[in-house]
Amino acid sequence: MKFRLWKKAVRMSMRERKTFIVFTLMYTVLIFMTSFFMESVIEEFLANNLTFTSVVPLLVVILAAIFLTLLYAWIIVRRNRKIWATLKCIGWTKGNVTQLILGYIFFTTLMGLFIMVEFLFHWVAILGYIQAEYVPGAPVSGLPLIKLWAVLFTILIFLLVQFIGYMGARGRITKVRPMLALKRVGE
Repeated sequence: MKFRLWKKAVRMSMRERKTFIVFTLMYTVLIFMTSFFMESVIEEFLANNLTFTSVVPLLVVILAAIFLTLLYAWIIVRRNRKIWATLKCIGWTKGNVTQLILGYIFFTTLMGLFIMVEFLFHWVAILGYIQAEYVPGAPVSGLPLIKLWAVLFTILIFLLVQFIGYMGARGRITKVRPMLALKRVGE
């Protein structure tokens, strides 16, 4: 994606603060829950103890993430239809507009991921401090951590989920006609 389109996508997402904050926080929670459940599923898989009931929470969180991404993409396209039509009127191609939406979706997800990683760092620091202060001599290896590989798998899953949302938005954005921008404002 071109850098100017990325900057424009970031500015547009920040312009809609409430929607951006709500979806970023929801992505943060879903990324954290996916990492948490991913770790337990992988550990059970490696121990040959994997059952369908242990995979269900992970599947529910992933399906919720897919639904949330499709909803967010639909909201982006629906709210900004006149903007997309205006951009098409002034010469932007469908590819440029879809890249803008891709930046819009991925920026929100990246911010959710950043907040989750920050939360994990602070969680470990606070637990380490409490354990060192109130339980001297306790091993630091006993801290409840989410492992790095679980977070990396979660990032891959969320990139795929965001791509699904992008494809849904792409299908809807191609249906927006430039004529919509030329209609009267009062209608």
